[in-house]
Amino acid sequence: MAYETAVVGFTALAVAVLVFLVSRGQFEDLYVKARGVAPPSDQVTLVSIGEEALYLWEPHAEDRTVTPRALLAQVVRFCEAAGAEVVVLDVLLDQPAEGDAALLSAAQAFSGTVIAAERFVETEPKSGARFQAGIADGFGGAISGGFANLQVEEPWLFSDAQLVRRAPLVAEVSRARMSAIWPLNIIGAEQAEDYLAPSMTLLAAVSLAHPDDALARIQAGDLDLPALPTPVEEPLLINFRGPERADPIPTIRAASILRAMGQTALAQEMGVDMPVVVSDELRGLLEGRVVVVGRVDAQADDRFVTPYAWPLLVDHDMAGVRVQAHVIDSLLSGEHIRVISRPLWILGVLLGAAVLVSRRFLRDDVHVIGWILVSGLLVAVGVLTFRWTDGLALDAGPPVGGILIPLVCTHVWEWAVDESRRT
Repeated sequence: MAYETAVVGFTALAVAVLVFLVSRGQFEDLYVKARGVAPPSDQVTLVSIGEEALYLWEPHAEDRTVTPRALLAQVVRFCEAAGAEVVVLDVLLDQPAEGDAALLSAAQAFSGTVIAAERFVETEPKSGARFQAGIADGFGGAISGGFANLQVEEPWLFSDAQLVRRAPLVAEVSRARMSAIWPLNIIGAEQAEDYLAPSMTLLAAVSLAHPDDALARIQAGDLDLPALPTPVEEPLLINFRGPERADPIPTIRAASILRAMGQTALAQEMGVDMPVVVSDELRGLLEGRVVVVGRVDAQADDRFVTPYAWPLLVDHDMAGVRVQAHVIDSLLSGEHIRVISRPLWILGVLLGAAVLVSRRFLRDDVHVIGWILVSGLLVAVGVLTFRWTDGLALDAGPPVGGILIPLVCTHVWEWAVDESRRT
């Protein structure tokens, strides 16, 4: 009776693991979740625009879905005064809006590089939506554009989840790619086939060292960044630095910047040119860095599921701007996820054969418990390896599957045969 109970319990556990694998779950999700927080590069800072900043800017606004351009202008001015090198506005600037003149003026006065989000022409199969490329007229020469698309996955068990594991770095326009499944085919083939469009994350990382010719370097393949684990035209597997509530990347609330800019803004309205005063604390978080600016409030509708939501992968647990900051940080630090898979497929076949052979020599309970422990040991080794190397991911799916599948089949079959004999 105890053996039958153990078999039923083990079968339920094994089926749960197998369903996780079949439903596009990956052990990298478990590794990222188990590692928790990882050290950042100290080259990226996030400026979060939340409800407090929007209220301070316009207390009586009814529609807070649109980010005020003049608010962004104040943030850019503050970053300039603090010595930031690159400012990334994770805000779509594809249409003219009130405050564009102020934002353009701030961008023109910025000594480094200002980058904003733009959309390319793309077709999404469910809605058939198509978007125009580029940013609004008038920003050219002052604000560079890079696409902000993240590669969104929808596991079939949780079809409403927008799971983000990867981020495209470039969108190469090629008619040969038109048959690719969206969202791998980020844009259509309406431009020159040799045109290489960068994401704003890649453009920001390269611009930190080469602000004057970043786009030319990307198009020439001379990134001057730590080596990537995959070709630049393949989406990058994101090595998240930490969950949103414990993110090690420094975060400055835009509300704090607005308060610090209060006297300067008031003087500007009165026609007085008053310099921006930056505290030593904020200067230390902004000087010489890439500053990523974006919305984190619920009304922005820009939240995604990340591996930190494992195992259910249904909780929209991270703002899109924070994901972008993590991508830039990993590009600058070189701490990427490097997946080792092929040798582990061979190991999975060998372990499966070992499970079948060992069944002849081991007692029922020893056979089940022993191989369960081996499966757990494999996962534990994967977790520790990922943690110690900050990104070396052992694909434990094949060896764990190689153990569980024959183990479930043999013991459930034997149990069923024994039950049929008893009846």
